[in-house]
Amino acid sequence: MIRTASGPILLYMKVCGFQGWTSFWNVIYMAPGYELNNALIRHEMTHLEQMRRDGKVLYAIKYTWWLLRYGYKMNPYEVEARAAEQP
Repeated sequence: MIRTASGPILLYMKVCGFQGWTSFWNVIYMAPGYELNNALIRHEMTHLEQMRRDGKVLYAIKYTWWLLRYGYKMNPYEVEARAAEQP
Protein backbone atom coordinates (compact mmCIF):
# COMPACT_ATOMS: atom_id res chain seq x y z
CA MET A 1 0.00 0.00 0.00
CA ILE A 2 1.26 3.46 -0.88
CA ARG A 3 0.18 6.53 1.11
CA THR A 4 1.04 10.19 1.07
CA ALA A 5 3.10 10.94 4.16
CA SER A 6 1.76 13.40 6.69
CA GLY A 7 2.15 14.31 10.34
CA PRO A 8 5.03 12.73 12.29
CA ILE A 9 5.99 10.41 9.43
CA LEU A 10 6.37 13.32 7.02
CA LEU A 11 8.36 15.23 9.63
CA TYR A 12 10.68 12.22 10.08
CA MET A 13 11.10 11.94 6.32
CA LYS A 14 11.91 15.64 6.00
CA VAL A 15 14.48 15.49 8.81
CA CYS A 16 16.14 12.48 7.14
CA GLY A 17 15.88 13.95 3.64
CA PHE A 18 13.68 11.09 2.34
CA GLN A 19 11.10 11.43 -0.42
CA GLY A 20 9.94 7.86 0.25
CA TRP A 21 10.03 5.59 3.29
CA THR A 22 9.03 1.96 3.74
CA SER A 23 7.51 1.02 7.08
CA PHE A 24 7.68 -2.29 8.92
CA TRP A 25 3.87 -2.44 8.66
CA ASN A 26 4.12 -2.80 4.84
CA VAL A 27 3.11 0.74 3.95
CA ILE A 28 5.20 2.88 1.62
CA TYR A 29 4.96 6.57 2.45
CA MET A 30 5.68 9.12 -0.24
CA ALA A 31 6.35 12.81 0.33
CA PRO A 32 3.68 15.02 -1.20
CA GLY A 33 4.41 15.45 -4.90
CA TYR A 34 6.32 12.15 -5.18
CA GLU A 35 3.34 9.77 -5.19
CA LEU A 36 3.66 9.08 -8.92
CA ASN A 37 7.47 8.85 -9.04
CA ASN A 38 7.85 5.35 -10.50
CA ALA A 39 11.59 5.11 -9.83
CA LEU A 40 11.04 5.95 -6.16
CA ILE A 41 8.15 3.49 -5.93
CA ARG A 42 10.38 0.74 -7.37
CA HIS A 43 13.08 1.70 -4.84
CA GLU A 44 10.68 1.45 -1.90
CA MET A 45 9.07 -1.75 -3.23
CA THR A 46 12.55 -3.27 -3.19
CA HIS A 47 12.79 -2.53 0.53
CA LEU A 48 9.48 -4.37 1.04
CA GLU A 49 10.88 -7.33 -0.88
CA GLN A 50 14.07 -7.24 1.21
CA MET A 51 11.98 -7.37 4.39
CA ARG A 52 9.96 -10.30 3.03
CA ARG A 53 13.10 -12.09 1.89
CA ASP A 54 15.17 -11.64 5.06
CA GLY A 55 12.44 -11.17 7.65
CA LYS A 56 11.81 -7.85 9.35
CA VAL A 57 14.03 -8.46 12.37
CA LEU A 58 17.03 -9.62 10.33
CA TYR A 59 16.43 -6.81 7.85
CA ALA A 60 16.54 -4.24 10.67
CA ILE A 61 19.72 -5.76 12.13
CA LYS A 62 21.49 -6.00 8.77
CA TYR A 63 20.32 -2.55 7.65
CA THR A 64 21.65 -0.98 10.84
CA TRP A 65 24.93 -2.93 10.74
CA TRP A 66 25.51 -2.05 7.10
CA LEU A 67 24.58 1.57 7.74
CA LEU A 68 27.22 1.78 10.46
CA ARG A 69 29.79 -0.14 8.45
CA TYR A 70 29.29 1.27 4.94
CA GLY A 71 27.21 4.42 5.40
CA TYR A 72 23.85 5.12 3.80
CA LYS A 73 24.98 5.35 0.19
CA MET A 74 26.95 2.09 0.16
CA ASN A 75 24.53 0.12 2.39
CA PRO A 76 23.92 -3.05 0.31
CA TYR A 77 20.15 -2.75 0.79
CA GLU A 78 20.25 0.80 -0.58
CA VAL A 79 22.54 -0.23 -3.46
CA GLU A 80 20.05 -2.95 -4.41
CA ALA A 81 17.09 -0.55 -4.11
CA ARG A 82 18.80 2.09 -6.27
CA ALA A 83 19.52 -0.56 -8.92
CA ALA A 84 15.78 -1.37 -8.97
CA GLU A 85 14.90 2.22 -9.79
CA GLN A 86 15.65 1.60 -13.47
CA PRO A 87 12.72 0.12 -15.45
